[in-house]
Amino acid sequence: MPGPPPVVTVFSSIPAIAEALSSCEGLALDVVEDGALTGYGGTVEFDPRNLSPATFKALERAVVLVSEPAVVASLLGHEPQCLRNLRWCQSTYAGVDPLFAPGIAHLEKPWILTRFAGVFGPPIAEWCLARIIGHERSFAASALDQRRREWAGSREAVGHYRYLSSLTLSVLGCGDIGRCIARAASALGMRTVGFGRIPRAQGDLEGVEKYTLDLGEALRAGDYVVSVLPSTPETRGLLGGSALAAAAGASGGKSPVLLNVGRGDVIDEESLLSALESGYISAAILDVFEKEPLPRDSPLWNTPGVVVSPHVSGLTQASDVPGVLLANYQRYVEGNDLLYVVDWDKGY
Repeated sequence: MPGPPPVVTVFSSIPAIAEALSSCEGLALDVVEDGALTGYGGTVEFDPRNLSPATFKALERAVVLVSEPAVVASLLGHEPQCLRNLRWCQSTYAGVDPLFAPGIAHLEKPWILTRFAGVFGPPIAEWCLARIIGHERSFAASALDQRRREWAGSREAVGHYRYLSSLTLSVLGCGDIGRCIARAASALGMRTVGFGRIPRAQGDLEGVEKYTLDLGEALRAGDYVVSVLPSTPETRGLLGGSALAAAAGASGGKSPVLLNVGRGDVIDEESLLSALESGYISAAILDVFEKEPLPRDSPLWNTPGVVVSPHVSGLTQASDVPGVLLANYQRYVEGNDLLYVVDWDKGY
């Protein structure tokens, strides 16, 4: 007879995740808490060398683990033996790039990794559209006027806006999140162009009016360009160097606004600053960066036209975890293929 279903070990800094999962019927949990793990979102702090003996033993028992990718990467790098029984790791984040970082990528990972997916599309789409509308309608200038007690200090800037229906949004990366952004933009009247690496028939992606495999075409088309690209060997530096300059030179001087909610290493800081200075892009609204947290001495903090956001466009909510975990847990117990499995060769 088959043994009992495996215990799910939870080692996460997400607030209230234990309470959310405790409501799941039939799920045996081992919630591990340790002072070595603190923070949330883009500011998770973890030093595996400070693990208590009890935590080490709990992780060593883990067959199914729910945790942040950065935490698992740190364990692999410093205490790999505590993951020796692991068979499946459910990430609490959509991005799993810490597990492909230098010094970690080559390490043996004889277990399945699944992304936390299917829930981030709506909140990130809301964030992007809010930022686009806020940029067009100069909300930041109006807020500054209020702080200065000036009734119409920025009236001229505030009055010069464009209708969304006259604008094109180019979406780089047409996965679940990218498609959701395109649908939201399309619903507000924007024309949408999608860029990806997988050939698709036109009309296959809801909300994407035109789909292209040509990055330059997507960059030239957009009044706004939003990158949702993951961090992979193929995407790192994709928008760096002369990519934006080449697109701008062929676009008739459109000078789009760049939004990045994917991964920061799609464009290096030097290329980004150069593109702004040269006018290849008119502004950059950034939620992700090459290095996070963004160093205090980074010029991005006070460069005109740059908006800095601390990787919060789509944070994992504890209430979303049970649905994603249970769907895969049932598949795991039954021996079926899991959803959102990460390809160790591709990096996503």
